[in-house]
Amino acid sequence: MSHRYLILGLLAQQSMSGYDIKKHVQTALGAVTNASYGTLYPTLHKLLAEGAVLMQEIPQKGRPDKKLYQITERGLEELHGWLRLPPAADQIRREFLLKLYLASNLPRQDLLLLLATRRGETEAALRTLDVEKNTVSSPHETWVIFYEMARCKAEIEWLNQVEAQISAG
Repeated sequence: MSHRYLILGLLAQQSMSGYDIKKHVQTALGAVTNASYGTLYPTLHKLLAEGAVLMQEIPQKGRPDKKLYQITERGLEELHGWLRLPPAADQIRREFLLKLYLASNLPRQDLLLLLATRRGETEAALRTLDVEKNTVSSPHETWVIFYEMARCKAEIEWLNQVEAQISAG
């Protein structure tokens, strides 16, 4: 999972300090990802150097200045480009969930496309598992395959519900 896009996506929602980003990741995105200060601050500095974010120092009484970061137009364009890309094969579920969380930055048609793409991937995985279930020899393999099949079916049902909500509203 790219912390670069996590930061850009959160800053597209609102300006934040590094501390605010870390806290938001822990509370709202803990099931999807994690981020340490050792990862966040170097990424923020790189984004700042590349012009994807701006930083404003806000004076505070008796404490160091607060550094507030905000996304630039360049950063927003990069985020939108990434949101439209298919996720890396080894991070599909986590990246999909992160993209869905940050999808307020996408037009409705792109959000529906994101969901449809995920549905296609999940349905393909279910078809593959359906074939594989006939080739396994141990109960343990069967359990794993049936678990994954149930997970795929549940995800497809969930995708149906989310698409219905988007279409209705």
